[in-house]
Amino acid sequence: MLLIHLDRQSRTPLFRQIFGQLKSMIEENVLRPGDRLPSSRSLSEALGINRTTVTKAYEDLWAMGYTESRSGSYSMVRNRAEIVDEKKADAGKLIEWHKIANSGCGELASTLKSSGFHSQKDGEIDFIPMSPDPRLLPVEDFRKCVNQVLKKNGSSLLQYGDPLGFPPLREYLSHRMRMHGISVFPDEILITSGIQNGVDLVSRMLMAPGSKIVVENPTYSAILPLFQFHRADIVTVDQTEAGMDLDQLESVLSGEPPVLVYTVPNFQNPTGITTSQSHREKLLRLCEKYRVPLLEDGFEEEMKYFGKTVLPIKSMDQHHIVMYLGTFSKVLFPGLRIAWIAADRACIEVLAAIKKAGDLSGNMMNQAALNLFCRYGFYDLQLKRLHKVYRRRMQTALKAARAFIPRNLASFSKPLGGYCLWFELNHFRGDEPEMMDKMKSHGVLVSPGKSFFAASTDRICFRISIAHRDEKEIEEGIKRIGRALA
Repeated sequence: MLLIHLDRQSRTPLFRQIFGQLKSMIEENVLRPGDRLPSSRSLSEALGINRTTVTKAYEDLWAMGYTESRSGSYSMVRNRAEIVDEKKADAGKLIEWHKIANSGCGELASTLKSSGFHSQKDGEIDFIPMSPDPRLLPVEDFRKCVNQVLKKNGSSLLQYGDPLGFPPLREYLSHRMRMHGISVFPDEILITSGIQNGVDLVSRMLMAPGSKIVVENPTYSAILPLFQFHRADIVTVDQTEAGMDLDQLESVLSGEPPVLVYTVPNFQNPTGITTSQSHREKLLRLCEKYRVPLLEDGFEEEMKYFGKTVLPIKSMDQHHIVMYLGTFSKVLFPGLRIAWIAADRACIEVLAAIKKAGDLSGNMMNQAALNLFCRYGFYDLQLKRLHKVYRRRMQTALKAARAFIPRNLASFSKPLGGYCLWFELNHFRGDEPEMMDKMKSHGVLVSPGKSFFAASTDRICFRISIAHRDEKEIEEGIKRIGRALA
């Protein structure tokens, strides 16, 4: 009979003590492959414990691969494959994953690694984040909505859902977009896991290796590695003070046609530029003329603080060539990952099939909670609050830039809304990395300009975002920028 000692005063359950001691005997070759363990009845009688305690220990040994057994027979020690621990984890690799991954993956990993999360030291003013200030998020209101939908419909919402997204939320979005002049029905809307997921779906639908994609120069930095991963040929069109250079765009469109034109007409990231009604009309006419799909990124559509509202390009889309991207991430909770695409019904059907093939369906619980949040009016209240706060922050930023950034050293954009300002240096002795180091030495963090350009450039630029900074921090941060550039 096996010698097993049980400490009945220990907090460790008896079955775990039995399991642990038998496991040690097997690993130390006291018990060898082929050896039979005592029956659960005989071992329980020898130890003076309930038989179910021994049975539980035997079941755990079997589950961990130490024994094998058949119904009505003894448990037997088996020749078990060695479990890898931390010390043996790197003993040898048969596959070099970075080598067998396609070339796009390697470039993508390298790009995203260099532009990942950054650390902020005490006393530094961080102008990098583009998500809403966590101090302004209506967490408690949203928690109530989550609790309510879980209590009422939790069992159904935790199942797979409609690939298009939660139907009542699509109905809400359809109604809201009509308020912005965009006439779409719920079945012309696809809920996505953030705008980035929407861009990826469009890329998978339209792109083959070598496909031409037109983007503004500079443009939203996160789409560039995504387009590069899809092996697209990224064609840049200069961004002027009025928006994308349309003469340059027509020159591109009149040649080998691209599969897509991507634009951010409101508070463009990174420049903050908002295009005029006439510019939008001409851009749409050009895409119609050359029959090229237009992807309109309306990521901060409702974050306008100054001037008159300009209707989205999608509102004028009579020929169904515009795909509109919207998101809740810049006003509410970016961690929810809820955005949407509004497009022609046939386009949405294709995009929904691609999405279903990749992830089956979205998170119905989050979408249902967000729908309730919006229906209760909390979303509109949040918008009003943010407009009030960020209008003051943007005014502070523009005033500070005029006061502390010498005009002979740098020019900067004057956004009508959104979170970002774009600075371009006129005279700087050094390159961009030196400029970034100088900023950091003065206790301020900004986004480097080169990440927003698809091709190399000699321009030295940077972006600041006021999203996470209050007025006092904004003024002090721009003062530091001025001192760093002096």
